[in-house]
Amino acid sequence: MLTNSVINWVGFTIQVIGLLLITIELYLPPLAERLKTFLESIQFRLAGKPATKQYWNWVAIVAYIVIWVISVAVVSIMDPPMSIVANAAFTLFTVFLGVVIFVSKVFVRLGIVLGRGNVIGGVGLVLALIGFTIEISKMVFS
Repeated sequence: MLTNSVINWVGFTIQVIGLLLITIELYLPPLAERLKTFLESIQFRLAGKPATKQYWNWVAIVAYIVIWVISVAVVSIMDPPMSIVANAAFTLFTVFLGVVIFVSKVFVRLGIVLGRGNVIGGVGLVLALIGFTIEISKMVFS
């Protein structure tokens, strides 16, 4: 009962944030440009120098592999026949995650083209579609 309510609110909130970004992109171009400049100026620093996108990609990939290995090792110690199931589950999740990332990149590029080169519309489009997908999947699986 509580899980359904949380999923509904998360889907709705993500969708509203995405639609708000699309609205800013379409109807308030100066604000969209200032928002883009602000988001581009934010840089995470690591050991005093800005961390690059490639660095964060490597950190995410290594962390995911470490989680995968530790999880499968724990499962194989507790119940050895389940290690195959755990590996299959991680493989399916990895494929799903790859498809979601690919589709998100395609939608962001489409949003950039439709948004006259501003990335705010692309991110808004992706968030709106993610929220919409959460709501549709909730209706389908209920």
